[in-house]
Amino acid sequence: MIFRKAVHSDAKRCLEIYDAVSDWEAANGKQCCWEKGFYPTMETVESALSLGELYVLEDEKAGKTGQIAACGIINHSQPEFYKLFNWAFEAALSEVLVLHTFGVDPAMQRKGYGSAFMAFYEKMAYDTGCKTLRLDTVTSNQKSQAMYKKLGFKTLGQWEGAPNEVGWSLTFVALEKVLLPK
Repeated sequence: MIFRKAVHSDAKRCLEIYDAVSDWEAANGKQCCWEKGFYPTMETVESALSLGELYVLEDEKAGKTGQIAACGIINHSQPEFYKLFNWAFEAALSEVLVLHTFGVDPAMQRKGYGSAFMAFYEKMAYDTGCKTLRLDTVTSNQKSQAMYKKLGFKTLGQWEGAPNEVGWSLTFVALEKVLLPK
């Protein structure tokens, strides 16, 4: 598996993954509560791409150039509501690596891509001198929360968001993994 920074030609595939997650949820019940055409969109993908913050996990065995199985946005940007939590590790922004909008193609799930992406995310943090990993998800996304906990993330609390443009009021769970020195 290859974990790499996305390039412009990956944008369409990343949106396909996000849309596939939305379609899967429409058929199987909301978990991460993405809404096709609302979030995430091509604008989300292109913005992260232009900032150099979009990453992909490619399975080189899936074809000549590989198939992108997962994508996510990784940066030091923490949502405003993160200020409400008593994080286990007090860190400067440059010491915190945050994962946003992470998705695995539903047709490629249960093959280890999610855990592999998370391992690369953690390695990236170590390689850049970060001390902690942070992320959030909605409370209904039990599947992702179980994976994050299995990988050593601790739940720090919840935050009730205001209704979004689709009319949903979402409750977010904040998770953190403090990195031990190597």
